[in-house]
Amino acid sequence: MELAEAVRDETAMAMRLLGHLARAPRGGGGDKNLAVSPLSLHAALALLGAVCSLADDSGPGDDRGGPKVRFANGVWVDAALRLKAAYARVVADKYRAEARPVSFRDKLEEARREINEWFESATAGRIKDFLPKDAVDRATPAVLGNALYFKGDWESKFDARSTSDDVFYLPDGGHVSAPFMSSGKWQYIACRAGYKVLRLPYARGGRGRGRDTGRLFSMYIYLPDERHGLPDMLRKLCSDPAALIESSAALTEKVPVGAFMVPRFTLSYKTNAAETLRQLGLRLPFEYPGADLSEMVESSPEAEKIVVSAVYHESFVEVNEEGTEAAAATAVVMTLGCAAPSAPVHVVDFVADHPFMFLIKEDLTGVVVFAGQVTNPSSST
Repeated sequence: MELAEAVRDETAMAMRLLGHLARAPRGGGGDKNLAVSPLSLHAALALLGAVCSLADDSGPGDDRGGPKVRFANGVWVDAALRLKAAYARVVADKYRAEARPVSFRDKLEEARREINEWFESATAGRIKDFLPKDAVDRATPAVLGNALYFKGDWESKFDARSTSDDVFYLPDGGHVSAPFMSSGKWQYIACRAGYKVLRLPYARGGRGRGRDTGRLFSMYIYLPDERHGLPDMLRKLCSDPAALIESSAALTEKVPVGAFMVPRFTLSYKTNAAETLRQLGLRLPFEYPGADLSEMVESSPEAEKIVVSAVYHESFVEVNEEGTEAAAATAVVMTLGCAAPSAPVHVVDFVADHPFMFLIKEDLTGVVVFAGQVTNPSSST
C-alpha cells in the first residue's frame, strides 16, 4: 500500500472513530470532552492481526530530539497456554512487544496488577489502574496492550503572563470561565468554509549536518465558525477526510493575527471501544466461530475458541503554555467462547471560546497520534 493511501485510510478511520464516539452517549461523547489515540488502538489490534500495520515500523518509538515519544507493546498470556513460536517472533521483531506469562487462573489479581503497573510505567504515570477489576477473569487467556506517551514543547511557547480568564461557551448554551493563552505572534491559520484551522508546531529536534533529522509533530485545532457548530463540522470532516488532510497540509505560511485565544485544558477519557469497532465494521475477532486467533497459541480445544471480549482504551491530554503532554493505553482482552455484544485574509482572528476539535499529528507521515474534542476546558472529563 502506498504511503499516501495508507495515511488517507488511517485519517479516515481516525475521523470515523472520533465522530462515532462524539455521537454516542454511552461513550461519553456528544457534549463531553473526549480524546482517543487512533495510533494506539491501531497498534494493539495489529498485535492480533485484526488490522494491517501502517508501516513496517511499529510507530514513533525513538527519541531523536524534539518531542519525547514512547511507544510500547505488551502481550500477557496465561501460563497454562503457550504462544506459537511464529507469532512470538512476529510480535517481538515487528512490533517490539514483550511477551510475559501470567496466571489469570490462579493469581488473577496479581496478573491484573502486573499489567496495570506496566501501563502506568509506559505512560510516565499518567494512566493508572487502567484495567478495572472486572476486565479480566479466570477464563482470560491473553491480553494484548499498547501504551503511547508524548511530551512536546511548542516551537513558539506562550507567555504565561499573557494568560487570563475569559468566557468559554458550552454546548448547552451556558458558559464557564477558563484560562486562555494568547499571543500577538503570526500563526499558521487557514480559513475554510464553516471553520478555521490552527496549526501549533512542536519544537523540532535531531538537528545535524545542517538539517532536521527528527520527526515533525503539530497540534491542529479545528474551530467551527458557529458556537454550536462542532457536530456539523465533525460530520463534514468525517465524510471528507481528504479535505481534512488538505486543510492541514496547506498550513505552511504564517499569517498575522488579531484576536488570538486558545484555552488551557487537561482532559482524560476512557472507554471500552469494542462496540464502536464492531459498528465501524471490525467484526471477525469478536465472534466465534469465525475468529482466527488460534494461531496465537499452541493447539488445544481452548485455543480454537479464543475471541476478543473487550478493547479498553484510555487517553490523557494536557495543553498549556509550554506545550503538550499526552498518553494513551489500549488493552485487547481475550476470552473463550462467544463474546457478548457490548479565502485570503490579511489579519485573522482565532478565538477558541467555544467547542472545537483537535488532532496531534506527525506531519512528515500524516499519522494521527491523538484526536479529540474540547467542549469544556474547565472540566477534566
